[in-house]
Amino acid sequence: MKTVIIGASFAGVHCALRAKQLRPYEEVVIIEKEETLGYIPSGLILLLNQHIKRLDEATFISKDALEKKGIHLILGTSATKFNFSEQYIETTKDRVYYDKLVLAMGSSQISQKLVSNHPGFLTYKKKKDSELALEKIELSKEIAVIGAGQTGMELASALVNKGKEVTLIESMSYPLYKSFDEDVIGPLISEMSQESKLTTYFSQTVKEIKGDNLESELTIVTQQNTISCEAAFLSTNVRPDLSLFEEQLDYHTDQTLKIDAYFETSQPNVFAIGDLVQVPSMLLNQSMYSPLINNAIRSGQICAENLEEKKVAYQGSIRVIGTYVFGQYLASCGLTEADFFLYEEPIETLILDIPLSTIEQDKKIKIKFTYNKNTKILLGVQMISRENILEKINRYTLAIESKMTIDELAKKDHFYHPLYANPVSDII
Repeated sequence: MKTVIIGASFAGVHCALRAKQLRPYEEVVIIEKEETLGYIPSGLILLLNQHIKRLDEATFISKDALEKKGIHLILGTSATKFNFSEQYIETTKDRVYYDKLVLAMGSSQISQKLVSNHPGFLTYKKKKDSELALEKIELSKEIAVIGAGQTGMELASALVNKGKEVTLIESMSYPLYKSFDEDVIGPLISEMSQESKLTTYFSQTVKEIKGDNLESELTIVTQQNTISCEAAFLSTNVRPDLSLFEEQLDYHTDQTLKIDAYFETSQPNVFAIGDLVQVPSMLLNQSMYSPLINNAIRSGQICAENLEEKKVAYQGSIRVIGTYVFGQYLASCGLTEADFFLYEEPIETLILDIPLSTIEQDKKIKIKFTYNKNTKILLGVQMISRENILEKINRYTLAIESKMTIDELAKKDHFYHPLYANPVSDII
């Protein structure tokens, strides 16, 4: 069997690795339009925060590592046409036949509300874009970031740490709204308001951008303000580009591909993974678009299990994120209180602000539990602290997956050390 995977980011690579692990005899080919592979989309932020010294270090896997696994790589090559009936792909180099095809081309930073291809906008998901953005950052003092989701917040925080004067523009009334309720992130809002190099404009959308190219100064016009800057980053929602398929595949209204529980599309022997697809929510009776790396990896691995025979259905996503911005660690899993217009039963919440340590009482965590009012089954957890509490979110994710009640969670065993634990916080 010959499996061809289009795209060498997290989803495609992990699909290839799992396929080879399960079926060493299988011929696995990855076609990637970039000359390099394995770039981490947040590489620019890692560099700005001095976690790495060069963008070359922002990789999760190498070409040699994949080739040693017996995976054939075709780099610097783009797919130009798909013939699903005869099972081949036309590329910029050659025609490639397949028995199974996996689409894993990822997504791009696109805004449906403004001109996302404006020549003055910078993006950083790909390495070459990050290289261009880095040059512009070094030459700029005033920088705008449009979008205050996770990537926008991480970029704004990194730029402030770099000494830049940053303007953050967000259409919603507060940052990180998809993963956190407003009553949780008060400490973050307070921290941001005290940052002298940061100006925020919430509940505002960009109406117009004035400026011809990357070399000219930009003017960004919102409903209430006109903002001048030397560089602007687009950190709005990502979306897949499916124009190549010419309506040969079935789509959702948000332009993601329709798939079954095994990641097969409307065309036989054609699968889609990662940012190209919606994933079923483990907590809601519907699918949702959740372009997170952990979802991309899982989708790739499970897809690989089903290429030869459909046998492992995808059980769904809980949506787990963790980040560090403006001096605060934040983590979230499951549903927020704001999500519950989608939930069919009544819910309750519990917010605690407690010390993480018996001795060091100043080390605190603010945590919010959301659970089913009738059954007490845990549905979501949000946390914020100045201390690194990110690993804790995995515990709560497992509790949600296990359909654990909040009372059962409180009765589980926990290690104790007076410096690193607090019986009050550990029972929840």
